[in-house]
Amino acid sequence: MLKIRLIACTLLLVAKPLWGAETDPCSTESSVSDVHFSLALKDGRTVFQEGETIPLVLAFTSTTKNRYWADVRNYDRSGRLEIERYCVEPEGPDPLASYFRFGSIGGGLGTTHALDATPLTAEAELNEWRSPGPGRYKVYAISYRVWRPPDPNEQTIHGRISEKVRSNTVEFVVRPATTKWQREQLQSATQTLLGQSSPDDVRRAARRLHFLNTKDSTKQLAKLFSGLNEQPGGWDFMFGLYGSPYRQLAIDSMRAEFAAPDHAITSEFLQTLVGLEESADPSWDPPPRGSSPEAAQTFWRRRKAHTGELMGAEMQSVVAALPRKTPSARALTLHGLLVAGGDDPEFTDLIRPALIASWKDLPISTQEDLIQYRWPLIAGPEMLPILRRILTDPPPPAHTTPAMQRDAVLLHINELDPALGRTLILRELENVNAQPSLKTIELLPPEDIAVALKSVVDRIARNNAREVDYELLDRYADASVLPLVQSLFEQQPGIRACQPHLFRYFLRVDPMYGASQVDAALKARKETRCYAHLLQMLGDRLPPAQQSAIEALDDPDPELVQDAVLSLGFWGSADAESALWSRLQRFHQEWEGRADHLRKTPDYQSPGSRGAGLEEGLVYAIGRGTNWICPPDKLARLEDLVWTNNQHQQIESWIKAWKEGPALIGTSWFPEDRPTFSVLQYGALNEDQLAAKLTQFPRGTQLLWQFWQPGEIAPPVTMAKQEAVYERMRAVAEKHGITLGRANHP
Repeated sequence: MLKIRLIACTLLLVAKPLWGAETDPCSTESSVSDVHFSLALKDGRTVFQEGETIPLVLAFTSTTKNRYWADVRNYDRSGRLEIERYCVEPEGPDPLASYFRFGSIGGGLGTTHALDATPLTAEAELNEWRSPGPGRYKVYAISYRVWRPPDPNEQTIHGRISEKVRSNTVEFVVRPATTKWQREQLQSATQTLLGQSSPDDVRRAARRLHFLNTKDSTKQLAKLFSGLNEQPGGWDFMFGLYGSPYRQLAIDSMRAEFAAPDHAITSEFLQTLVGLEESADPSWDPPPRGSSPEAAQTFWRRRKAHTGELMGAEMQSVVAALPRKTPSARALTLHGLLVAGGDDPEFTDLIRPALIASWKDLPISTQEDLIQYRWPLIAGPEMLPILRRILTDPPPPAHTTPAMQRDAVLLHINELDPALGRTLILRELENVNAQPSLKTIELLPPEDIAVALKSVVDRIARNNAREVDYELLDRYADASVLPLVQSLFEQQPGIRACQPHLFRYFLRVDPMYGASQVDAALKARKETRCYAHLLQMLGDRLPPAQQSAIEALDDPDPELVQDAVLSLGFWGSADAESALWSRLQRFHQEWEGRADHLRKTPDYQSPGSRGAGLEEGLVYAIGRGTNWICPPDKLARLEDLVWTNNQHQQIESWIKAWKEGPALIGTSWFPEDRPTFSVLQYGALNEDQLAAKLTQFPRGTQLLWQFWQPGEIAPPVTMAKQEAVYERMRAVAEKHGITLGRANHP
């Protein structure tokens, strides 16, 4: 039996209503009277055949302007947008209940829309939530997409108050589908999906096949499905298999595809098949609510082992069918097996050589994914010829996916053959059409970088420099080239505020000159608005120019003020703390008597909205400043100076954390070579920043260090690496009278 270890992740519903928290969501009434939610059947249709798509149109309006906003999204990472709840009478089955039974990782990009008398419309298809059989139905919806900024007397740390709005009810009829109609729908959808169709036509055809729910459509879904995000219609193919009333047929049909010569068996195909098998067996349903933690942990351990057994058995069947696959399907199937079984070293060693031998048959996107994100699965000297061949292509434009891949190729060649890697990185560095990253260039020895700097300065002088050239100047150039760079800088005033690496170079080699140029750039403000973000772009080089940032705290431009606040919080010296306190005191005085206008809105244009944003920025800069500590006594003083309930709640949560006993230093090891740390209100600290923060705590403070056991995080991190960082931080803490203990250590 193959040893397949699957990482169990915590399933978190992000930005979604938690249905289980409500006794009956469909009994919910609208929480506001000045928002109207209208539901209609698209095109006025009221009669449908069983398995036919039932399209809905949603419309939102408000009689109160500039009070309510709605989230505008048309997708969710879980695969189903659940910001509406559809209530059907009589109740129809949820076709995806077995898929969502274990929760899902949700969320996604979107925008917001201010509601007014002009309707905000959206479309949905009822079949995604219900599979109504023949009969007469009523449907209404509860929407969770509407929200508003909090009023002055409302407390929330989320910056918004969610509202629930209930729609009107519409009626429709579902009639039994004729065999002829079902056959026509299947044929039409399949022709569209297999032909040269537009993305919109593919999506509509996939949805029709998804909802058809016949034996033939189930078989066709298994034939068509290979992946999710990479395959047009992939999510609908998978959900159609989960939603099919013929579960065993879906499983058998997917297994039959193992032998299909041109069907690639991807990791997502295998995961779906195993998911269908598992969800078909009620004995593997989650334990009921209220079960003891011990019982729940036992169940999940057993289920994880069972999942591995199922996956191992299916993968063995796929391996046996490999000789019958066409070259492209075989290559993608090998990739799927390697990804699905990547935690088993013996299995990986078996599959890796075959995959590398089939490299030319993999799609470019799959090759890029392996090189950039799944390198450990294929790492080995046999990859060197492939990597070298990639570098024979012309360099792609900077900041593109191919450019990122080229960088990864150089990195991996250097790992496998350092001498060859050095030669190729140097060649790339001298190629004006290439754009290697600074991280790649830093693999070179210092003497190579010193030689390369001559060409860097020459390209800057000829106005032919790449972005990375300015980065190299910033990081490595010494004062010997300062007169030349000064001259070029002063001859080209247009680049002053938009090339932060020049300012950073000046601040490093001639702090007084650099500070004067930062001040001049902030005051000039001619051609661009780059000055409004310059201070943050200076990063850790800010201290010599700190006085300019302090003066900018009272600038009439609110964007520059916010830039100054954030930069001083992150990189200001300890002296900057008093300037931030003074600015908050002035803010408190400025808004006295009109604090009820401090209310953040998405457009961020009103004085009250900008004021609320500035208050938040000042609270975070003072309370979470990098180069000073803000313990409970300071936090109490901070709370006395804020007006909004949001900030009162935030500060109170920080004070509470200080008083709850030894604080935990949280550790994040992704990526493993650049871990970050958090403690109390301080987050995203690198190792140097954490060491500095430990020296700021009051003597006698007790802290705990978080250790991760094997299997608790993915990707894993070795205990040896965790111990090494812990010991370095413990030594710093001990030197300054801080006790640093261990949490969750074997």
